[in-house]
Amino acid sequence: MALASGCSKTIDKTPISTLTTANFYKTAQDAEAGLAGAYNSLYQQFYIWDYMTNGDVWADNCYAGGNNPDNFGIDNFALTALNGNVTRDWQGLYDGIANANAVTDNVPAINDPVWNGTTRKAQILAEAKFLRSLHYFYLVTTYGDVPLVITNNGNVYPARTPAAGVYTQIEQDLISADSNLLAAGSGNPNNGRATQGAAEGLLAKVYAQQGKYDSCLIYCNKVLANTYYALVPNYANLFDGNHPNTVESLFEIQHSTVSGTTNYGPELLLPYSLTGDNYAKFNECTNDLIKAYRTAGDSVRLQASVYFSLPEDTIAIPPPYTAATSPVPYAYKWKQADGYNSPDNEILIRLADIILLKAEALNNTSQTAQAIPLINQIRARVNLPATTASAQTDVATAILNERRLELALEGWRWTDLLRFGSQYTINLMNSQVDPSGNPLSYNVTQNKLLFPVPQSEMDLDQNLSQNPGY
Repeated sequence: MALASGCSKTIDKTPISTLTTANFYKTAQDAEAGLAGAYNSLYQQFYIWDYMTNGDVWADNCYAGGNNPDNFGIDNFALTALNGNVTRDWQGLYDGIANANAVTDNVPAINDPVWNGTTRKAQILAEAKFLRSLHYFYLVTTYGDVPLVITNNGNVYPARTPAAGVYTQIEQDLISADSNLLAAGSGNPNNGRATQGAAEGLLAKVYAQQGKYDSCLIYCNKVLANTYYALVPNYANLFDGNHPNTVESLFEIQHSTVSGTTNYGPELLLPYSLTGDNYAKFNECTNDLIKAYRTAGDSVRLQASVYFSLPEDTIAIPPPYTAATSPVPYAYKWKQADGYNSPDNEILIRLADIILLKAEALNNTSQTAQAIPLINQIRARVNLPATTASAQTDVATAILNERRLELALEGWRWTDLLRFGSQYTINLMNSQVDPSGNPLSYNVTQNKLLFPVPQSEMDLDQNLSQNPGY
């Protein structure tokens, strides 16, 4: 299977990635190079900003903005199997899986004396498994059933695996990775490499998404047991561009002008007054999100997360905003555009997420009283009073709302809504309005809670089936 072109296949069925060739993987140095290639998959467009579009525009945190019909399709629940984002994300994530598989396929056979007396070989395999799990988690939560491919030497025409089986493989990979990764701290700071905390945090999210809250709680507690991790006292420091890889970060994609792995995402999001680009930007915050911050009296997170446009930004007002609905609230968790060469990192998993996830797990396992202090811990950092919720259903709503305010524009709102319930998500999205208060008429149904399988992939692989409703 030519997995590096998505989970489809080319006519000659030859893997695109040369890292799968037997004549490459001979030494420890080759293994490290292969792993570097697997990490390079984090610099594709999905991890630059599509994950945020899918997590926040698909939900109630952002409008699509910009001028791209494919993004409008996500925002308006009008996707088709021909949508460019749908195809790009599928192929990009499978490219990442191919690069991770190249490591897990070939590194076990390497016997380099450089590794004698070390655990580095096991760590390399563990890091690759973490990356593969991360890609699959995004795939299964976005498309549902997807082909499960854990070797580049297998069937080139795979069918879709039921989501439950994909989750099982993710769990197995992360449990294996957790036993071989280094812990953060003690000379091993968070520097973009997968650590035990990253694997445990992702595993907690994987279990929660399946409603396996007992297991979720176990892995939340594993993360919290590492005293290296702590909440950053000043919330704004997480997103000011001057404090990368804090003690709150479990997994963070690294960008640098020195390495050349810069981030073009901020240029696509920030307004004219910050970039000088006179085109309408993407992923503008909804009036509903701004109302949520203001209703909560949450000025700290609002100011750290949202930039309200200046008069000169009317040069390119993004839809559905107009001059009558200005100022426009722009996504502002990345603050340095730098002409498509931003050094801003993307924090994919952080401690506040896990603390609130533990509260969710406790509440869902009838331990509501123990969940409330965790909510209040997150609120106290941003100078908000303790929650007044006490009953289990009210605490569940309080956690969902707190996660929204804490993690907005970080790509997790959609999966949070799905955990709260598909009917809740449908009703919520069908109640959304534009900046003028007019109904958006999304007409969301159960079938629209997943992306379609890309038509280009189905054309190449006759064993692929389509999601209902597409």
